[in-house]
Amino acid sequence: MKKYDNKKEEILEAATNLFAVYGYSKTTLDDIAKMLGMKKTSLYYYFENKEQLFREIITMEIHEHFAAQEKILVKKIKASKKIEEILIELMYFVRKRTMKYSVRLETYLEFGRIIRTQFSELRERQLKLLKELIEEGIEKGEFRKVKAQTVAEDLDELVLAMINNAYIVSGETFIKNVDFEPIVKKIKRVIKYVLEGIKINKG
Repeated sequence: MKKYDNKKEEILEAATNLFAVYGYSKTTLDDIAKMLGMKKTSLYYYFENKEQLFREIITMEIHEHFAAQEKILVKKIKASKKIEEILIELMYFVRKRTMKYSVRLETYLEFGRIIRTQFSELRERQLKLLKELIEEGIEKGEFRKVKAQTVAEDLDELVLAMINNAYIVSGETFIKNVDFEPIVKKIKRVIKYVLEGIKINKG
C-alpha cells in the first residue's frame, strides 16, 4: 500500500508541474507517463482519466486552504475582522498556488475557468463561509441587515477579479514575476470599503 501511495504521489507531483507549464488542455496522460518513465496504461491503475487526476490535485490544495480558514473562524474577533482575514488568506492562497510552480498567466487563467465551472462545490463552500460570517455580524449588531448571500458573492468575485486584473495588466508572462504586495494593499483597502458600507454606525 505504501508503494502505491508513493507512486501516486509521484504522479500527482509530475502532473502538477506539467499542468503548470503547459496548461490543462495541452497536457496529456502520455506527457505525464513519459515524464515518469511509465507506460500510459500504467497510469490508469491510479487514475481513471486526466480529469480525475486534475480534480485530486485541486481538491488537495483547496483542502489546505480551508484548513487555514477554519483557524480564522475560531478566533475571538469581530465578524468584520474574520471576513477580512479570510479574504486575505484567499489572496495568499492564490499567490502560493501560482508561485509553487512556474505558472504562465494563460495557464493561471485557464485553471481559474476550470475551477469555477467544474469545481462549483468548492466555491459554494467559500461563499457559505462568508455568508455565515456576515450573518454573524448582523446577529451581533455589527452589520446592518443586508442580503448576506449577495454580499458574500460580491466580495468573493471582487477579490478574484482584482487579482486577475492585476496579473493581466502586469504584462508578465509568468505569475511569479508579478509584484503581489501592491495588489494585496489595494484589495485590503477595497475590502474595508465594502465592510464599512454595511457596518452599523454607532456614532
